[in-house]
Amino acid sequence: MKSPVCVFFILLLCLTACAAERQRAMPEMTATQDEAVGEECVAIFPRGRWQFIHAIDFSLGDGSGSTVIGLTSLDGDGFGCALLTIEGFTLFEAVCRGDGAVEVRRAVSPFDKPGFAEGLMRDVRMIFLAPATDNVRYGWLAGHVPVCRFTGADGLITDIMPAVAGCWRINTFTPALAGNRSLIGRSCRKIDDIPIPAYLELKDSGQADYTLKLTLLTAENLNR
Repeated sequence: MKSPVCVFFILLLCLTACAAERQRAMPEMTATQDEAVGEECVAIFPRGRWQFIHAIDFSLGDGSGSTVIGLTSLDGDGFGCALLTIEGFTLFEAVCRGDGAVEVRRAVSPFDKPGFAEGLMRDVRMIFLAPATDNVRYGWLAGHVPVCRFTGADGLITDIMPAVAGCWRINTFTPALAGNRSLIGRSCRKIDDIPIPAYLELKDSGQADYTLKLTLLTAENLNR
């Protein structure tokens, strides 16, 4: 019988393009020249050296999934991450440097499959790092919700809403303006002026069709 951890990662690595894509249109934005909105958006991301530990519940569109422990270490523009079993066995470890290069240091089979490291780095980057582009506009969405709209060189659009229900939210859209990913932070508390969510939910509603639910266990500012 396969272990729950093995089943979890087999499911993760076998995500297919046949999953239904629940698209949502990019909302209209009323532009503003108020750069204070931009400062609020950047302020949601930890700066410098931090370490986070989360319990991560993963589920596919059909409801199946499992739980692992995620450890993330930030160091300026670069970061490292590891996935461990509840018992502490390291399943995967990698670092992503400031130039975007990924170095896999440990990958227990089947974690050495093509695309796994890149996908995981993409999730970590969305959670902890501001979009790497200077192409940004500031504005308001319906309900007077402040938003920063970043457009990457690849056409991917990222909306950062720094003030939603006492925390923050991030949505991404394809170049065709269809929503494909969302990240919701809840129960934020300030740690050295950074709003750190006690709970995060990342949904990929594109081809992958999965959900990550992250419950914060520890957050440590290593800049002190």
